Amino acid sequence: MKKKREAKTSAEETLEDFSLDDEKSNEEQTETEQEQTQENSEDEIANEECECEECKNCNGNCSCEEKQSGEAEQYLQLAQRLQADFDNYRKRVTEQLEKERQEGIKSVIEVFLPSLDAFNEAKKSINDEIVLSGINMIENKILNALDTLNVKKILTIGEKFNPHLHNVIAVMEDKSKDNDEILQEYQSGWTLNEKVIRYAKVIVNKKGE
Repeated sequence: MKKKREAKTSAEETLEDFSLDDEKSNEEQTETEQEQTQENSEDEIANEECECEECKNCNGNCSCEEKQSGEAEQYLQLAQRLQADFDNYRKRVTEQLEKERQEGIKSVIEVFLPSLDAFNEAKKSINDEIVLSGINMIENKILNALDTLNVKKILTIGEKFNPHLHNVIAVMEDKSKDNDEILQEYQSGWTLNEKVIRYAKVIVNKKGE
């Protein structure tokens, strides 16, 4: 009876050993599966970060980040060039529009000046002071309007002759005046933005030797 009990105890211990070995084996297998799952997850995350074929097959040992950095730098340089080109284009358009605006003003003034000349000639035949004062007031309003467009009349009588502003149509001698002093204005001259749009026609003093 005692031998049977000892045999039974020995068998139970053997079964317990087998059971412990199985549990240990299962735990090791579970740990291995968990490690493999973690590695696969890391690979999936890496592949999600980059979709290129090189990264899918390189197991994290490729130079894709350097390539992406280089591409980003290229895109940045391209964007900067486009911005610079656009700024230059906008500047050219602004300058062209201003140039066309000034040309338009010049064309209108050139058409208007003969009428202003006739207006000034008409003043010479008016003897009524009241009428003349009214005409002078109108003339001043016209000159003020031209001034807002930066159109200015060239100074003549009493000024020294300037070939960049005046055209001499005749000379006279007046010993009381300086040589090359403008004595009379035959036709008014005008500038637009300090550029001559019509030279003043004048009579200049020339002293005899």
